[in-house]
Amino acid sequence: MTDQSFPVLETPRLVLRQARPGDVQRLFQVAQDEDVMCYFGTEPFESEQQALDAIDWQQRIWAEGTGVRWVITEPDHDAFIGDVGYFKFERQHRRAEVGYLLEKAYWRRGLMTEAMTAVLDYGFVSMGLNRVEALVDPRNAASVGLLRKLGFVQEGLLRDYEFERGAFIDLYMVSLLRREWLNES
Repeated sequence: MTDQSFPVLETPRLVLRQARPGDVQRLFQVAQDEDVMCYFGTEPFESEQQALDAIDWQQRIWAEGTGVRWVITEPDHDAFIGDVGYFKFERQHRRAEVGYLLEKAYWRRGLMTEAMTAVLDYGFVSMGLNRVEALVDPRNAASVGLLRKLGFVQEGLLRDYEFERGAFIDLYMVSLLRREWLNES
């Protein structure tokens, strides 16, 4: 992945680009929202340093070849409204985990479906992935619905898989295979 320049993905309503230091304040604003962070696996951000650390992580996984995370923007307004991408990229096994975050003002517009479609195309075609995984909180109906709509299949329930906000939580393991996405037999 790192032998090329960072891929910019464009959809009819979005531009997905590399994170940069100028995104820190907007990321911090979005990640402070309890509703946005409710199922994200971490507490809402309390400092801009946390946003800076998140952007550093995004840049680091790209440089190391272990993932790629795009900032989601609108074509006419280059401000951070969310992010999406792969991490835990296992080159040998051609699999990665996908995750995403979107500012609440942009929910229920089909934007994450649009962003994820571009990201899945990139993963299966350009990265050569065979399998994309996601871990999703069963209580997060919107995310469960998004992944189902995109063709992800629930493989199981990981009981008490993570300890978040003072309690153990279950997570669904879902996946999508290259042949399913590309309609190959």
